[in-house]
Amino acid sequence: MGWAYQVTLVLCMALMITGCMGRGVEPQTAGARRQALLAADVSAEQLVRALRDDNVMVRRTAARLLGRHGSSEALLLTLADEDLLVRRTGLSALIAAGGETALAAVERALTDSSSLVRLLAVEHLASSRPHSARVTELLAIACADGDDKVRQIATRATWPFFRLAPSVRDGGTDLDITAAETIRLPKEDWHFQLDPLRQGHRQGWFDPAFDDHDWAAIAIEQVWQEAGYQYTGVAWYRRSFDLPEEPANFAVDISFGGVDESAWLWINGVYAGDHDIGPSGWNVPFRRDVSSLLHWGRTNHIAVRAMNTAHGGGIWKPIEIEVLQR
Repeated sequence: MGWAYQVTLVLCMALMITGCMGRGVEPQTAGARRQALLAADVSAEQLVRALRDDNVMVRRTAARLLGRHGSSEALLLTLADEDLLVRRTGLSALIAAGGETALAAVERALTDSSSLVRLLAVEHLASSRPHSARVTELLAIACADGDDKVRQIATRATWPFFRLAPSVRDGGTDLDITAAETIRLPKEDWHFQLDPLRQGHRQGWFDPAFDDHDWAAIAIEQVWQEAGYQYTGVAWYRRSFDLPEEPANFAVDISFGGVDESAWLWINGVYAGDHDIGPSGWNVPFRRDVSSLLHWGRTNHIAVRAMNTAHGGGIWKPIEIEVLQR
């Protein structure tokens, strides 16, 4: 078959497809129908009709092209499609269009059967700053999602605690500061609870008055897998400890040898800071200033929210109170 004949054949097929579109007659094969959507100057109405096509590739193409048309009402139809890529494509276009329709689409997407669609919805909500009252409500819904990645994004976006409390030794000053005394927290008899839904901070698990009598007993200075917890996610440690009368000090740090991989800290019910640099933080020591949070000569309480995303998890190295002098 010569090249001239091949070119003529292709041109004839293109004319036939265009002619069918112009007369309202659908091409017979799914491939031809998809090419018709791509080749012709189709209207939004034709693309909406294509969303009812039996062939998923035709519907995916229609959803993508509808996004270019900017027809929000038509794009809402994609959210009911049985194919998750059609739904995700339509949701992405609706989010890009913005406005109340986008928020309504995101709300609907939070109940989608596919975590990939829900993930796109919660990523949009988390990035919508500042959070309106409605966005905050939707993020709260996402915090209880069945998928851990969705919950993690929603939890980070709605995290209510903040305290910037670096050690005075990390401030880049020329002060000659040393740890004159070190008090190592007990290794044994910590209370431990898994938090797969990431709701512990909402339920006050950091509060010294919280009733943790039914929590498990665990030792620190080991990953929680060594204690029998084959688990990836968020878990909490709680313990009371006694301190002597206050020694002479310039400041006081709490020092962690290692938490795999992230940690959030409360002392006596007050948020004391975090160590959250991602998976690389699993073996990075860190310290936070707790000078104003400790009760010297009395019983104190510590709560640590730990998270790991792979391999080992938990407080696997010692925790120390360091009394600083200069």
